[in-house]
Amino acid sequence: MEHRKTAADSIILMICTLASRLLGILKARAIATVFGATGIADVINFTFNIPNNFRKLFAEGALSSAYVPVFTTEIEKEKGGIVSSSALLARMQGFQLLISVPLIVLTWISRVQIIGFLSDFSDPSHLRLSGELLVYFMVFLGTISFSALYGGVLQSHRSFFLAAASPLLFSISVIASVYLLSSRFGAYSMAIGVIVGGTLQASVTFIGLRRLGYRFRFSFDFTDGPFRRVMIAWGPVTITAVLAIVTQQVSFYFASTLSEGVVTAFSNAIIIWQAPYGIFYTAIATVFFPAMVGAYHQRDREQLGFFVSQGLVYIATFLVPAAIALYILRNETTAILLQSGRFTLSDTLLTGTMLKWFAIGMPFVAGYGFLQRACYSTGKFSLTVAVGAVLAITDILVTIIGLKSGMGGQSLSLANTVAHLGGITMLALILYRGNVMRIRLRSTILSLARLAAANIPLGLLAFAYVRFADRRWWQDGSTWTNALVLAGLYLIAIGITIASYKVANIEFLSVLTKKGGAPK
Repeated sequence: MEHRKTAADSIILMICTLASRLLGILKARAIATVFGATGIADVINFTFNIPNNFRKLFAEGALSSAYVPVFTTEIEKEKGGIVSSSALLARMQGFQLLISVPLIVLTWISRVQIIGFLSDFSDPSHLRLSGELLVYFMVFLGTISFSALYGGVLQSHRSFFLAAASPLLFSISVIASVYLLSSRFGAYSMAIGVIVGGTLQASVTFIGLRRLGYRFRFSFDFTDGPFRRVMIAWGPVTITAVLAIVTQQVSFYFASTLSEGVVTAFSNAIIIWQAPYGIFYTAIATVFFPAMVGAYHQRDREQLGFFVSQGLVYIATFLVPAAIALYILRNETTAILLQSGRFTLSDTLLTGTMLKWFAIGMPFVAGYGFLQRACYSTGKFSLTVAVGAVLAITDILVTIIGLKSGMGGQSLSLANTVAHLGGITMLALILYRGNVMRIRLRSTILSLARLAAANIPLGLLAFAYVRFADRRWWQDGSTWTNALVLAGLYLIAIGITIASYKVANIEFLSVLTKKGGAPK
């Protein structure tokens, strides 16, 4: 039954994440329509990327990877009780407060210097605007950090819906603010939207905790055993996250040294590829993470190995066809989603160039992230630091080589794909050679091979579209007719994939109709 419940929870999360990612794309469209691919848009996208990177430390990234295993363990020890986890939550809230307030104050004091160090903006007005926006965006970071904390506790209770649905409020807030307030407040309309949206998201997730019996309390007594375990785990995870942050920030720096609009194209490419990536990877990893922690806590090597193998297969099941479709339809997708107002055909083509390599790398990035979670669930935190360092160095070196060879902005996304391909290879070898889980290598390879074969029809369809179709139909941008054509192409791809998967008996599509169970 654990197998069936995990799959069912993944489906629910995919639906919520789908809605969230679609709204995220509409958010990018709102910014593109109102501000175009101008210097102002570059400032907004560049500046918002800074707190987004800090989220990898204090929100959904490093800190959540450190505290979700501890919360899950404490809850299982009390057989669903919340006495210990409530005390831990109070300490975590105190810790988040001690981080957020000084960070906001420091940003306000040194805002121009921070932007001057991180960017290559030559226009003084852009430098000043970026610094002022950064202060507001750091307030948003504080609200979203609390939201992530509450969502992590809900996940530890195997309650996923509210944490997955609450980001919808954030996107709706930003979209409404940009469209309704930009004529009056300009770029600051984005600041208003993110603060209101982050506050709403945190409030809604806390309501879910209230229903479980948790209360809004702060504690600054950091001598508690579970809290210290979180901090011990957070150290190496934070180093890993810092490496990822530095790598992406270096990529944005390189983008800012290129022609105007490259930063926005790079940012938009990330938003588009992270839609299918987020829908499938986030849902599967979120559900499997506490399940893997529970299996490790129970010392069930067979069950833990099963979850790791099955999670990788589930990720590939969805992201391989998604990567094929997005690679082929990258320009079409960008045009229909973003090409309107001040966002032109040349902006679409620039974004599509970067999106090509991001699409190819989707399964590798997701697999790497999932295997990181597998390492965290077994306490192998320090090993991920070494792998993260190799990945960061590889990313930067490939970017530099690409820029020097004249590849331009697409070298940024190529480097991301190459680095994560190496990262997933290293983590897979580490876990396979470890002694904490029993991975059925042969059955996993056979499942992936059958999955690859099942995607051959979609690959042939993609080849036929590139070879024989008139691919200029989308160049007038975002129209209802073009949107319907694009939707039809994606529906055809989905239909062929489903049919192929049924013939090949790919498990995830039919798992909810089976009794399921633990591996034997």
